[in-house]
Amino acid sequence: MTMLPCLSLRWQALVLGMGVGLALLYVMAGHAAVDAAYHGHSIFHGVLADSADHPLRFYLRKADALAVYLLALWLAMLLTQYTIARRLGNALRAPSLGDMLLDVLVFAFCLAGFFCFLLMYGQEREWYPIARIMAFEGNPPFQHRILFVLPALALRAIFPAMPVLDAFLWSQMLAAALALWAVRRLASLFIRPDLAFVAQPLLLLMWAATLRYYTFFDIGIMFVYALALYYLLAGAQRPYLLVFAVGTLNHESTLFLVLLSAAVLCRRIQPIRLLRLLLLQLLLYCAVRAVLFALLPTHAAWESGKPAYNLFLLTHRPQELLINLGPLLLWFGLASFGLRQAPAPLRWCLLLLPCLLVMTFLVGQLHEARQFDAFIPVAAALIASILADASGALPARPLFRRGRMPVGQAAA
Repeated sequence: MTMLPCLSLRWQALVLGMGVGLALLYVMAGHAAVDAAYHGHSIFHGVLADSADHPLRFYLRKADALAVYLLALWLAMLLTQYTIARRLGNALRAPSLGDMLLDVLVFAFCLAGFFCFLLMYGQEREWYPIARIMAFEGNPPFQHRILFVLPALALRAIFPAMPVLDAFLWSQMLAAALALWAVRRLASLFIRPDLAFVAQPLLLLMWAATLRYYTFFDIGIMFVYALALYYLLAGAQRPYLLVFAVGTLNHESTLFLVLLSAAVLCRRIQPIRLLRLLLLQLLLYCAVRAVLFALLPTHAAWESGKPAYNLFLLTHRPQELLINLGPLLLWFGLASFGLRQAPAPLRWCLLLLPCLLVMTFLVGQLHEARQFDAFIPVAAALIASILADASGALPARPLFRRGRMPVGQAAA
């Protein structure tokens, strides 16, 4: 059994000290370095080759965002590495109070990370005014993505003086907490449950690379897909159908779960039962969408004109695509190394990625990394598979044999 390499206390102290030193260096000299590069007084002027197109504050904001992201990555790595080392070294003992506190600490760190990133780097855009969305007056298709609009409205009903933006942020904290809980459950199918917490900082860091502006539904997409895939892969059809139906209130992309369920279950249950399940999902989807259109009438189900804009991006502004999608693609590239270790049902979930790409080209904008949020739980599960293989920390009762379809689990 290959054990995951863990840093000694001396190395942990060194990494901690280096991180603190770099953070202090950026605080003292970071803005001055960006200012020098912007005005051509630095060897890094070429990095800001298009500086005439943006004011200095634009690059200072970008540098601050990168610094905060790297700080979160550094802290998450330290906390995760310490917790993994502690649990691998004490695999046979019963969980202690310290273990439970570590779980709470990881969860709290990730939830605080969601809040900080939203507060510092999210912004309201004119095409998605929070007040109008909460009044169900948004442009299509945004007025039908109401799952986390409802908690915000409930908060405003209880606390009428609460500002609209505060209600929005609290609703997103609910979505983030649910997403963190759900992605840990999903990861527990592929790595020992006490190590499944690794999916939580992964979820935070991958999502942070997609954040540009406020929406009620982006974090909710990760929650819905993480929990739906957990129940689907675990063979719990009734909870899966419930999550599928409720998740359609958050975003219409739940329709892709129908394809994933067909791929995952095609050799697991009898064809007639699979057909019945697929038809039931389609009926549920149509019913939820019909209710939304009846209660919130609109002239369209999506925005038009996106293919032409995306072709323009591909042909005239490929660098913008690379800059905006690059960080998330690096995470997805890391996750791809887990394909060898992942069981077949998880590999079938890769079908989601081309579905999201086609959807984005037709009705979205390719330079927005948030269009691929639904795949983040899958990527986190794949990275968990890498860690499980490296450490030998497989679940005590694995649902799947490596490289084959699930065994020993009949669909409920």
